Amino acid sequence: MLCCRGYMPPEYIDDNLISMKFDVFSLGVIIIKIMDGNMGRSRCSEMGSEPFIEFVCKKWMTKLRAKSGYSSDEIDRKCMKKCVEIALRCVVSDRNKRPLIKDIVKELEELEDEIKKMSTSSVQLEELIARQRGCDSNVLAVDPTLELRFLFEPRKDISSCLQLTNMTSGFTAFNVKTNHTKYRTQPSKGVMPPCSKRYISVTLVAQDEAPQNMQCNDMFLVQTACVGANLTSDEMITEDLFKEAMAEKVMDVVKLPIVYVSLDQFQC
Repeated sequence: MLCCRGYMPPEYIDDNLISMKFDVFSLGVIIIKIMDGNMGRSRCSEMGSEPFIEFVCKKWMTKLRAKSGYSSDEIDRKCMKKCVEIALRCVVSDRNKRPLIKDIVKELEELEDEIKKMSTSSVQLEELIARQRGCDSNVLAVDPTLELRFLFEPRKDISSCLQLTNMTSGFTAFNVKTNHTKYRTQPSKGVMPPCSKRYISVTLVAQDEAPQNMQCNDMFLVQTACVGANLTSDEMITEDLFKEAMAEKVMDVVKLPIVYVSLDQFQC
């Protein structure tokens, strides 16, 4: 039994008490050992929960990024963080504060649903980029013209701004396409009168850490199509309008690569 002592909760060791949270404690110990080896629990006690979670995630992300063709940073980090968070809750001394197995299963199911949405969003965007050829649009001018930059800071929402200019003498509709799990746009679609300007706020949702070497492969797309003067409000612009324009090949697309810039790049 001594060899299994590390998997036993304190209420069993001290009072020989077996509760429905016994196996939950053991599960937490197993997860921590998988993620950080035999020294995981003692390291967590020394560092504290949040620094320990960050340490484990960083260690595993370094291993994954070393693999050729690796490109799932955000999803993998979210999974690792959730697993370690669950494990630490499982091994708290007070058994009443440990989660039930059904609660753990529910959290993992919710995580799976979130990952599916993230994966679908990324795949749809990649397919859209593959189907559409970016061109020098003579319908809509976008400023900046080359790339959309974010001054990256960990754990902070970062905002940027685009200016759209309708270069035509007619009404033009626009529709923004990007990874909406990482970026918020306001407005994301709308209509512009002849020769008018609109501004779009783009916010990078807070990320726990910067990607390796500040490399970002995300893309920001602005679809544009000429519309009738009867479409006078943003609410009248729908996804179906752009699907029809794409099918009829009367839609222009402006593509902007998204670039992360670190603060130290501004230092002399």
